[in-house]
Amino acid sequence: MDDAVLRIDRVTKRFGTTTAVRSVSIDIPAKEFFALLGPSGSGKTTLLRIIAGLEVPDEGRVVINGIDVTRQPPYTRGIGMVFQDFMLFPHKRVGENIVFPLRMQGLSRGEQDERLRWAVDLLHLEGLEDRYPSQLSGGQQQRVALARGLIARPVLLLLDEPLANLDRELRKEMEVEVRRYQLELEIPFIYVTHNQEEALTMSDRIAVMNEGSFEQVAPKHEVYTHPESRFVAGFVGHSNRLHGRLTACEKGRGMLDWKGIGVEVPVPSGLEIGDQVECLVKCEKFSVCRVDDTRSESATNTIDGRLRDVIFKGAGVDYQVVAPNGQEITISAGVGSTELQTGDDVRVTWTASDSHCFAVPDAGP
Repeated sequence: MDDAVLRIDRVTKRFGTTTAVRSVSIDIPAKEFFALLGPSGSGKTTLLRIIAGLEVPDEGRVVINGIDVTRQPPYTRGIGMVFQDFMLFPHKRVGENIVFPLRMQGLSRGEQDERLRWAVDLLHLEGLEDRYPSQLSGGQQQRVALARGLIARPVLLLLDEPLANLDRELRKEMEVEVRRYQLELEIPFIYVTHNQEEALTMSDRIAVMNEGSFEQVAPKHEVYTHPESRFVAGFVGHSNRLHGRLTACEKGRGMLDWKGIGVEVPVPSGLEIGDQVECLVKCEKFSVCRVDDTRSESATNTIDGRLRDVIFKGAGVDYQVVAPNGQEITISAGVGSTELQTGDDVRVTWTASDSHCFAVPDAGP
């Protein structure tokens, strides 16, 4: 990618016998909000620290605006950083915390004041400049940390789970705010998180990491709707997992024996009759209704079962249905979509094309 602000070229990092990042490559252009998403220990924070210059890779290069900075110290890279614990100086006022990077650069007092006014206006911190961090709410502290990361006008901003310590409502509010800042500034934001909702809400593109490697790098909608691996399909979104053996396979379609129930599934290339597979279907892709409801007649897959529980979740409802084979399916729907009650006989339906099937390695008979 010729317009890449950041290029990570076959980067590997080892700690003793553990490979934390293994031969990772990615180009990140200007104006992109890029999320590194993965579970704890997947290597995402190590990769962020390599970009920042806090770790040196064993192999590969880090290139910023065409310049190889792999072995340059952090302060020469023009990068801003925001961390999970804010890292504000408790004995310094808000204004002093924000301009601290400029003081380290030796900027004049006049330029510091000008940049401070810009950051305070951008982050809506008016009137808080003379307060101490202990006098601020969690959201205000987070905005101060963002202001400090942005005041030096970096070529890109790195964010390491900066919303993790905020409560749920404040986190959702800050997700929107952080996205707004990125759109206004038009610089790349690289955002590390294990929270898929944050990644899906804010990012343009997502790299899903697992065991030091990228499982998939794609626009967020593609990662959600077209996962390329079993790991991505299970990690992003909430899915039901149907395990079984392929009993038929022709022209990309087949039948799965799901513990005695035949289920139509898409069959990717490389799978054959007799293979053990796992089929993942997002919970919201299922429908549930009473067994006599004619709306279920056009569905690809139909299973009758017993409604075990109805879980109200505010904006929606989860229906937990026990299938005839004893397995459980969770269906996510909007509030008021049905008036089903626990114990009802129900019909669960879904379309084969909403399924994602993957080989199960080393499966037994």
